[in-house]
Amino acid sequence: MRAHAAVLSLFYGFLLGSIWSAQTLQQAPAVCTCRNLTRCEHVCNASEEIHDFICFGWRSPPNTIDYKCVWNLTAYSTYNLYTKQRTCKQWELENQSLISKSFILLKTNMTAYAIAASEDGKRCTIAKFTGIPLQMIRCDPPNENNVRLKRRQGYLSVTAEWRDESVKQYYVKYREQNSTLWKEVQSENSRDCIVGNLNSYMSYEMHIQCVVTTECPQCPLSEVIHVPQEFVDAPTIKEINEKPFKTGQRLVIMKWQYVHSEAVENYNITIWKTSGELAEVSSYILKTPTVELILCYSAYMISINAFNRAGSSPPASRVIEIKENQRALDETFNVSVKSNNSFRLSWNKTLSQDYACYSVEWWESTEKISYKSFFVKKSFIDIRTKNVTFQPYKRYYFFLHARPDKDTCNLKNINDSEQTYGRACVYLLEGTPLTAPGNVSVSNVTQSSFVLTWSPVAEEDLRGFLQGYIIYYGDILGNIKKNITVGPHTNSYKLINLKSRNEHHVKLSAFTAAGEGKQSALTYIKTNPDAVAIGGMLAGVVVGIIALLLAVHFCCRLLHRSKNLLWPSIPNPYNSNAVQKIEGGQELELFEPLYRQNLEETEEHLNVVEVKKYTCCSSKLTLISQDCKKATLTPVTVAEDTPQFPTLLSTTNSVSAEAILTDSNKNDSALVSPIDTNDSSEDTTVDASNTRAVDCVSTTVAKPAVVFVSDYTTMELFQQISKAGVQDPSSQTGDSDTAPSNSRQDYIRQALSFEENL
Repeated sequence: MRAHAAVLSLFYGFLLGSIWSAQTLQQAPAVCTCRNLTRCEHVCNASEEIHDFICFGWRSPPNTIDYKCVWNLTAYSTYNLYTKQRTCKQWELENQSLISKSFILLKTNMTAYAIAASEDGKRCTIAKFTGIPLQMIRCDPPNENNVRLKRRQGYLSVTAEWRDESVKQYYVKYREQNSTLWKEVQSENSRDCIVGNLNSYMSYEMHIQCVVTTECPQCPLSEVIHVPQEFVDAPTIKEINEKPFKTGQRLVIMKWQYVHSEAVENYNITIWKTSGELAEVSSYILKTPTVELILCYSAYMISINAFNRAGSSPPASRVIEIKENQRALDETFNVSVKSNNSFRLSWNKTLSQDYACYSVEWWESTEKISYKSFFVKKSFIDIRTKNVTFQPYKRYYFFLHARPDKDTCNLKNINDSEQTYGRACVYLLEGTPLTAPGNVSVSNVTQSSFVLTWSPVAEEDLRGFLQGYIIYYGDILGNIKKNITVGPHTNSYKLINLKSRNEHHVKLSAFTAAGEGKQSALTYIKTNPDAVAIGGMLAGVVVGIIALLLAVHFCCRLLHRSKNLLWPSIPNPYNSNAVQKIEGGQELELFEPLYRQNLEETEEHLNVVEVKKYTCCSSKLTLISQDCKKATLTPVTVAEDTPQFPTLLSTTNSVSAEAILTDSNKNDSALVSPIDTNDSSEDTTVDASNTRAVDCVSTTVAKPAVVFVSDYTTMELFQQISKAGVQDPSSQTGDSDTAPSNSRQDYIRQALSFEENL
């Protein structure tokens, strides 16, 4: 029994020991030390983030290697770090996070444990790292602020500042923005690396990584570094405006623009005096493309460029010229040159009460501006130059600037730091002008005056201050010689009281305090004649023209009269009074058979036209051309054997008749028109003593007696026709074979033939 009881007691003891041991192990994370790290390694759960635990070293001066362990874990409240080499050590952490403070290791292998536990101690996790200290050394890349970039003409210059001097070379891995293809370039040294064949208008991304060596066994990549595009073009200055600010100062407003303004980080404005005087502040960084400056009257140079971290653009420069000819400046400022390397300045005493710091600038038109700043409480100062020598016959300009700062007379700020007080010009030694006034010309010439114009002598040829001009003039015969002196600002002069129609010569010269200079060449001018002479000349011309016109007129009249006397004009029969009476109404159509060309000489019958006249205008009928009031035509058919003559029927009453034409070639064509036989109570009696009444027109045509070749007749023919009168019918009878011819009928036929030809 006793043996059995002893066995049971041992069993219960073993069971209680196992339970106590399990409870002790569950509470082990809270009491993990270097002694029970192996047991804690089995008890605590291995985290999924175990690979984020890393230890590394780096070099720090002087020739030491510090180590650090980092575990990016945030779900626990307490952290512990242990390292085991020959011995086990526990290290302090930074800010209760698993980033250890630096520590030193031996060269032997090292094992590090990181244990994280919850706040109640019931939950824990453990991470383990094993490595060789010399192979754990890391050469970290420089941060972005220690990398300088510069782009130019398709190249990128990278300058890296490495903290570890063991880095001998490094890689630059780059790609175009939004691209997936990476390229790599190795540097020639630890500082500079050149990347070529880049697109100037493209932006890039890059990494920096050291080349792995025994001294740098670990080379991590840097963060992404952005490389902006290259600035190829210079900014464009749009305008520079100057406005008066106050006496001795001006407000300069400058505006510009840049093509790729989106890539610009800032603009750099640099301004300096052309004299070379430096200011403590002469550059300004601006975000906007405009600047306002308050400057004195000196000459300045302004440079503007756009920049970003990859570099700057080419500069855009502009010169701000000297502001001369300002009458508002104090005229009491005086300069006197004592020698070729010294001069004296003097100014108003009231200026010394407000200012003690000054700056003087002087220059010759072909030389660089020189300057000197000084401190003085007097109203004058003697200055000796060092590198500048004054030359005779050359003009020198001086500017005196006053500065408000009294602690130092150097130019502190280029903007609103001084104002111009006075301006002066001076010669070391004056001389006579080397050239004469140019472009001498004459205008507005009259009977007694003309205007002389010229251009001034160039400043470099004056060799002194211009005092005026001397004008020499006289006539061509040398009888008159005069000279006139005009002021230095006159470039034209009117010479008056000259003789008309006289030739004059003029020349002029400039003079300074040293004397008269070279004279110009002679210019010849002839004044206009008097107005009276011109009027007489014009009157003579007018009278001559009138006389010529009258002579032409009288000559034409004389020629016309001579022509009428020597070659009288032949009248046109067609225009005679008789023809015009015969042509009254439409009677001319009845005479058409008289001049037709188809009349044959063998005609058997003739158409006889009998003209009956009712009343004649006069009792004495002497001409065929006298007027008849009314006439009717009666055709009569006459046989060839019995010649018939027209009979005259005269009455006070009008007798109507019908004229009928018959064709003799037709058979049985004897047609007689009825004639009215009723006569009026009164018959016309014919006085035997007077010319008996005749027919107005009576003709019997068998054959044309006369053939007219021309349209005109002679005066003799007209006379014969007018003298023929009216013959007795018995006197006109003749042989039946010959038809009597009447000259009046030929006259009518001639007129009708002329009309047809028309």
